[in-house]
Amino acid sequence: MASSLTIAAYLAGLGAQHRPTGTVAPPPRPDGTVLWVRCSSRDQLNAVSSLNRKLTLEGDPLHLVTTVPELTRRDAHRALPQPVGRAETKEFLDYWRPKMSIWVGGDLDTRLLAELRDAGVRNMMVDATAEGLDKIVGRWVPGALRSLLTQFEAILALDHANAEKLVRAGANKDSTIVTGAMEDCGPVLPYSETERSEVLQILGTRPVWLAANAHPDEALALAHAQREASRRAHRLVMIAVPRLQQHTEPLHNAFKAAGMNVALRSEVDQLNDATQIYLVDTEEELGLWYRIAPVSYIGGTLQGTGCSDPFEATTLGSAVVYGPQVAPYQKNANRLNAAGGAVLIRAADDLGPAIEMLLSPDKAAAQAHTAWDVVTQGANVTNRIATYIQLRLEELAV
Repeated sequence: MASSLTIAAYLAGLGAQHRPTGTVAPPPRPDGTVLWVRCSSRDQLNAVSSLNRKLTLEGDPLHLVTTVPELTRRDAHRALPQPVGRAETKEFLDYWRPKMSIWVGGDLDTRLLAELRDAGVRNMMVDATAEGLDKIVGRWVPGALRSLLTQFEAILALDHANAEKLVRAGANKDSTIVTGAMEDCGPVLPYSETERSEVLQILGTRPVWLAANAHPDEALALAHAQREASRRAHRLVMIAVPRLQQHTEPLHNAFKAAGMNVALRSEVDQLNDATQIYLVDTEEELGLWYRIAPVSYIGGTLQGTGCSDPFEATTLGSAVVYGPQVAPYQKNANRLNAAGGAVLIRAADDLGPAIEMLLSPDKAAAQAHTAWDVVTQGANVTNRIATYIQLRLEELAV
């Protein structure tokens, strides 16, 4: 349990399928402090990425090593497989030498906690629930569960009901705090204000919408949507940013074959009245185009060709439209859908009407505002958790 007045005060404020086989060499251990983030599900990885961005914002030598029980190829770049068994766990701890372990969710592992205690690693739990406690109680003598839960210096619970169950089971009441869920808050993509001013000069007074991470497989659907949405705004321009640079030529050819008038970013200094699609064949940051476009379609979500995080658009004030193929960002999309902060379309024919509807400034602004609330609510919880971790690490360094 955190003992200082600083930590105690902060805790009080918080309240108001595939596993590789064989020996695989781990990546090199970085210099500095390592924290082990132990996820109970891959669905938590996006939120952990947000926590990582917050913790490393100031460039401190702090590194998160994240593990999941079943590591997939899609997640191999951001997580490691969870160590299993005493020998593997001891090898993991000896190699990474974490200062603290952060348990995301419940899924208490009694053997692991014993190893962490022997290694002198501090523990905390976020998104904490009481799920599975009854199974542990059934195997343990009275008082053992209390001993287990008090190994956590802080337990940041999802809600009051779970906090009460954890305290009744033996968690320390003073360090069990209701924070809500640690959510993905999305990165704020960079952009140049100078470039933004230059692009606005090129676009003039033309209304625009963005097809972000556009894929050639969706080119005909995008062209059709542009044509439909232009019925409302006759001078409408679609800005198309390819998912990959090598997609530029196939997109250009497909748009031309669909009868669209296309201007390349690298070739024009001013759009003429006939331009229907402004194809970005240069390497500006995607954040620039989200900042310019009041409405963005998240490319790849109709055909399942891979998409970007919709929070990247909403963080920069763009109202978003996407199809049903939003992996691996289902959780973020569900949060936006539940709040009315996005337009979910089921088929390519729905894209044009959705863009047309959001061309109304009032509707686009209302949706963008709702989406912003969703993003910032998740960010508040993540920021508070990050602040606690930073405070505790400062104490441990003394």
